[in-house]
Amino acid sequence: MSAWEDHISNILSEPDLAMRLDRCDLQGGMEIDPELQAHFSRAYDILEQLGRKVPRSELKQRVIDSDGFTILSNPDGQIVAAGLAARDIVNETHSLSDLTEHLTVNGVRMLEDLCEKARCEHDKVHSPIVLTTDIQPRHLIARIAFDEGAPVQVLIEGLDYQWTAEAEQMLITSFGLSRAEVDVVRNLMAGYTLRRIAEISQRSEHTIRNQTKSALAKTGAPGQADLIRLVAFLIDNEDRPNTGHPGVVSLQSTMLEMETGLKMQVFECGDPKGYPVVYLHGMLDGMAPLEYLQKQFQEQGLRVIAPVRPGYGLSDGVGTPEDAVEMIVRHVDELISRMKLERPVVLGHMAGALHGHFVCKRLANHVAGMVAVAAGGPVLRMKQISKMAPRQRVMTYTARFAPALLPFFVRAGVALVDSDEIGQFMDSLYKPGSHERIVVDHLGVAELMHAGYRFAVQSGSTGFVSDGHMMVRNWVPEVDGSKTPVLHLHGGRDPVIPACATERFTADHENMEFRLFPEAGQFLIYEQPDVVLGAIRDLITR
Repeated sequence: MSAWEDHISNILSEPDLAMRLDRCDLQGGMEIDPELQAHFSRAYDILEQLGRKVPRSELKQRVIDSDGFTILSNPDGQIVAAGLAARDIVNETHSLSDLTEHLTVNGVRMLEDLCEKARCEHDKVHSPIVLTTDIQPRHLIARIAFDEGAPVQVLIEGLDYQWTAEAEQMLITSFGLSRAEVDVVRNLMAGYTLRRIAEISQRSEHTIRNQTKSALAKTGAPGQADLIRLVAFLIDNEDRPNTGHPGVVSLQSTMLEMETGLKMQVFECGDPKGYPVVYLHGMLDGMAPLEYLQKQFQEQGLRVIAPVRPGYGLSDGVGTPEDAVEMIVRHVDELISRMKLERPVVLGHMAGALHGHFVCKRLANHVAGMVAVAAGGPVLRMKQISKMAPRQRVMTYTARFAPALLPFFVRAGVALVDSDEIGQFMDSLYKPGSHERIVVDHLGVAELMHAGYRFAVQSGSTGFVSDGHMMVRNWVPEVDGSKTPVLHLHGGRDPVIPACATERFTADHENMEFRLFPEAGQFLIYEQPDVVLGAIRDLITR
């Protein structure tokens, strides 16, 4: 990469060549020696033949390191890993059969059904289930887990929470539950049946049943298991200390079969009953910003739905960059209809905002607008590229002027992310001492960002290559004339997309507004999350 960076920088330092390339509206334009091009093609083939190094299973390691009640098993019921509190239960035979002895009859059936779904390659659409035990913890949550480099597994975790007076008040304030209904919820959380709750409270079972139905209606939970899951989640988030983030994105995801025939991974976080926000991720960050901001989304009453774009995560790839844009527009449209989302706000982060502009133009009547963070227009001119950080600059040079060589460099980056030296990958992007590295170190998000990198390359390099081509193509005519409001938030220290370039881009479009934050950089979404949340609120209230 360093050798190619020096080579291409020397070539493009010639003013006459730079001016000629600037006049090229299409990608390409640089004459590449056929022997050099063949060399890169062979190098790419070698990397493909070597295959991808399977990274260590971060989920397995997280379970092993856990002090809580956590179990990871394969779909056939064999234990892969167990947390400290669960080892006394499952260490005898290393089988889920040791756990099922402590479940209700219905719980055993639900767990068997979940394992069967995990065994079926075509059936990954699922919801977590809640299991009631005769041990501590009284409730467990089980779900199908997708872990890079590992087959599909089943993750079982204790629903840890501490019932407090503050928790009771939160239920009363948030959902309007009566004191009697809160008492019923508390007893359900303790594992009691409706009949037992009636005996304890000295009320009729009919009254308890009606109060349970009322609590379900007020919270929007479809059933008792969903109510337990919701309340445990809310209490846990209310009491959880801010101790930083592990190197794994712990957000739950599902796999959806879309009408396009493609499979798409979808993440969700925040308030399940909140105002909808559709998050479109960038090239490298994946779901890391959502992990970082999930508590703020919950507090702000925002329900965030994050479709994984084609070629990223576990989502199916497509043939061309244009196909990738078309698919995400169609998939967002389908999600809005399928999930009954009422005019969601689009949150486009970095390269995700490019796709968000197409969503805003094509789905104008179905979205409230877009907040675009650390993004801009297409990168078409040498002057724009010259102001980028070195590694981003050479990748953009390659995508813009020598696209035939781009697959190798993206594939080489994937190999580096797969390796145990992922820190080298960050060093190549953000040099120690740079504003971005200072922010990463200060906020303690390095491991979280590493998880984002691994997520981004989970399916290989197709998503990167597609985005690389789109970023340097003049896509503006296809979104011109959009009336959907777009708020562009930009850090004055952004080393990839200069703030002045984004300001010029927004000035050319009546539907766009530019907001500059001089002391922030590319990681504005981490540095100043309040301004991002405030911009979302601005679009909601327009």
